[in-house]
Amino acid sequence: MSAEKQQKKTRSALDRPDLSGETRMRRYLPWRQEIELRPPNRGKAIIDNLPTVAVDPRALDIASEIEPLTVEGVPFFADFRATMWRLAIPMWRRHGQFWRYFTGIRAGATGMQKQERENRFRVGRRQVGPSELKEAIRSYARALGFALCGFTFVDRRFIGAGDDSAFPYDTAVVLGMEMDRELVDKTPSLEGPQPDFETYVAAGKAALELAQHIRSLGYRCVARVAFDMPVKFVPHAVAAGLAELGANGMAITPQFGPRQRWAMISVDAELEPDEPADFGISDYCEDCLLCVRCCPGRALSEEKMWWRGVYKHKLDPVRCWSYFSRFDGCMICVKVCPIHRFGYEACMEAYRRDGTILGRPKGIDRFLARRAARAKHQTS
Repeated sequence: MSAEKQQKKTRSALDRPDLSGETRMRRYLPWRQEIELRPPNRGKAIIDNLPTVAVDPRALDIASEIEPLTVEGVPFFADFRATMWRLAIPMWRRHGQFWRYFTGIRAGATGMQKQERENRFRVGRRQVGPSELKEAIRSYARALGFALCGFTFVDRRFIGAGDDSAFPYDTAVVLGMEMDRELVDKTPSLEGPQPDFETYVAAGKAALELAQHIRSLGYRCVARVAFDMPVKFVPHAVAAGLAELGANGMAITPQFGPRQRWAMISVDAELEPDEPADFGISDYCEDCLLCVRCCPGRALSEEKMWWRGVYKHKLDPVRCWSYFSRFDGCMICVKVCPIHRFGYEACMEAYRRDGTILGRPKGIDRFLARRAARAKHQTS
């Protein structure tokens, strides 16, 4: 039985081992030459037992302790000011969106910086209990434009640099906002609004407003807005039962495919986590792979590999960035996704009927067979 098949087991969120987070990771403090214990990792058991992703818990644990994920995620954002001045600001100006995007991004960043003070002085008396709080958050999130809202425990292996202050409470609210479909289909483009930054600005504002609402109900919280980087959104969207991990490295949802951006809120309340879901998207992706084969930068691995304890198609950010930065965005791996183009129900109906992948070009199997034969001939 393959490693992937062995991982496909469904267990209740409350039945998973170690949801108490008693197993704790360690963090190296170079400026003090010390090792410190990190907070309990209550999300570990959920990620380790995902029904649709093969995980080697020990390898993921070791990688997260020895070489934690960077805050930036990819090396190109290591110098944020350079990225803004050399790439983002000139791009916004070319698209005629400079002032709107600049003020929107700045408002989100400023709002995050104020949250410690707001948690000290602006948290009211508790108006609802934990069970009512969960539904209150879902309802308010929906009104703010978040079509997707789920609950899980944060997995501290997916916090950049092991900085747990970025997400201080265990309960995680995962929020997804749809990108404008028409703008996505026009990307890459050298003019007009950009679908990702449009959503970054809107979702950033909405996440901070939702956090304020949670405080008004009597609970401390910390929002991480859509363009923020310390907490990795994709694994938590999967853990919260909102999505599955796609071949393009994105969280694929039945509602929008890969066409959404994410935000998260850390809440000082004990809320029951939602169950991770198996929508059949992972199997569909393996028989599709249009995103992998249509990527102009050849940035996605065609075969799955083990990377930091997770068995997945690995994105090469260097190849991705070279194309993305040259053409003011890309979105090709989003645009070619059949779930984005035709919808989840239509895709699954055709796939379950006879294995048809909607939108798959005719003759692609012959092309792939010829390419494989050439590769075999070159290595023989």
